[in-house]
Amino acid sequence: MIKKLFKTENIFLIFCLIWGVLFLLINPPFQSPDEPEHMFKMYGYTEGSYNFKIKNGWSGQILPVSFAKLYKYYDEYRLTMGKTSLYQTKINSEIKLDKNNKTFLRYNVPAYTPLSYFPSFIVLWLLKFFNVAPVMMMYILRFCSLFTYMALCYIALKIMPCKKVLLFLLATLPLNISQAASVSTDGLVFGVCFIFLAYTLRLKFDNSIEKISGKQIILWQVLSAIICLLKFAYSPLLLLYFLIPVSKFESRKAYLKNFLIAFVINIVIISLFLFSALRFSDIRDYAYFHNNRPVSVLVKNIVAHPADYAFAMIKTTMVSFNMYVQNVISNIGISLLVIPLFGTNLYWFLLFLSVLYKPETEKDMNFCIRDKMFLSAAVIVSYIIVLTSVYLVYQTYPVILGMQGRYLTPLLPLVMLLFAFNKFHLNYKYIPWLVFVVSQFLLLLTSFIFIIRFY
Repeated sequence: MIKKLFKTENIFLIFCLIWGVLFLLINPPFQSPDEPEHMFKMYGYTEGSYNFKIKNGWSGQILPVSFAKLYKYYDEYRLTMGKTSLYQTKINSEIKLDKNNKTFLRYNVPAYTPLSYFPSFIVLWLLKFFNVAPVMMMYILRFCSLFTYMALCYIALKIMPCKKVLLFLLATLPLNISQAASVSTDGLVFGVCFIFLAYTLRLKFDNSIEKISGKQIILWQVLSAIICLLKFAYSPLLLLYFLIPVSKFESRKAYLKNFLIAFVINIVIISLFLFSALRFSDIRDYAYFHNNRPVSVLVKNIVAHPADYAFAMIKTTMVSFNMYVQNVISNIGISLLVIPLFGTNLYWFLLFLSVLYKPETEKDMNFCIRDKMFLSAAVIVSYIIVLTSVYLVYQTYPVILGMQGRYLTPLLPLVMLLFAFNKFHLNYKYIPWLVFVVSQFLLLLTSFIFIIRFY
């Protein structure tokens, strides 16, 4: 019984619940990145609006006036370093929904499918039915997001055949827990990507799987399609398929056929999404302050001048590299909030320690040069797509602004696995406990940063 309790996935559940609930409660309403926008997008789904409304050229949604009041207050507040109080939260929580009193609210509408908000938008529909106050809606949706993330990461840790300590640390990074404990798509995206990686490595390393069955490959293809539906920028994770040995398939022909099926499914999903997203011409604040050129024009410029755009991506990466390194660990609450540099460095030390840790049970689980080539390819292609998506939204050039560490979270496990060396590794039994204890200290530090920042 005690041995089962100390399994990595069970320890994760306990720690993630404690810190997730704490972050959820001390983070003031609508203070996580894009939190009000995600909530408004979901509310639109409950009204039967799949996309968004356009008024005088601006994107937005027809929402209760109560949302507009809250948005006006928090949109100004969340981009400053001002303080708030629990009393102010109490006042705002008294604002009633009044769902029949509506207005057009102009905001930058996220481009996500209903699946990206599952099951939160169903919960929101029920909350709307019972006329729950907007602020209370937000806190309940935060709990929904947190529990969804916990369930997904628990499954990922349970099926992960190797590097469980690494996955535990990644799943409990301050950024990941704080985003999971917010009204966002991030917790769902992170959790599904973790499951996808864990299941791929299970198919690769599990010796009990001598031949991959039809059900197993269909499940893998479904997970790949779900990632594409959630956020198509991570569709290159499809390349992880080539980590699975050819010998586990009936033939090389079957091996390639199964990949092509998944590839075609992803292409169809991306094509439908782009058709849906690009057929609208609307004004958004982010682009308005720069150029607000049509996306089609920007894409044509990239195709016409690929060398110039490649230079812009390289320059952006060089200029923003230090920001990426820190923000992928703790871009929490709002974009202005990160833990101290020593905390970030300590997290990176733990990450490298975790990827080098290799117990006896993993002695036959190695990553060859070919594996690392496909890991690298998946990271590079995904990064190019993510950065290009940010460019199309913010339209800054030659340095692309607007990139956030959380956009790189699904790629971080792949980057860390590049440092899993076969000949050089550590097998000290104290390493997992060191990771567990020190990471909890850093999460405690994060909670203090939350309090100091907002109160």
